[in-house]
Amino acid sequence: APRTTPRAAPLPGERPSTGSDVATVSTEGIEFPFPEYLEHIVAEVLRRWQRPSQSTPLEAEVAFFVHRDGSVTGLRFVKRSGNFAFDLEAQGAVEEAGRYKAFGELPPGWAADVLFVRFYFTGLRQ
Repeated sequence: APRTTPRAAPLPGERPSTGSDVATVSTEGIEFPFPEYLEHIVAEVLRRWQRPSQSTPLEAEVAFFVHRDGSVTGLRFVKRSGNFAFDLEAQGAVEEAGRYKAFGELPPGWAADVLFVRFYFTGLRQ
């Protein structure tokens, strides 16, 4: 199934997804000039995600808000994989990162008090 996140030109310093990434994060068309913060979100979620041991075509996409203090609210599925265990792992990885404020505070240069994030998971292995 194709990604549901719209394709947009990458921000300066941002590396576009090749489509084979294990996890991809999107700020939904908002210009967020802090690619290192987005990379940190990916790293923290991946640390907590139990990826399937075998390659699988399962994909899930979740959306959530990161607040100024690094807390996470509003977690919801944009797309479920159809596999309960896969979806539960994806949800749990984001929830745990949010519970411990693992993403850290939003960058001081970001004027808004919240950042909307879409996070894409895939079980495919190359």
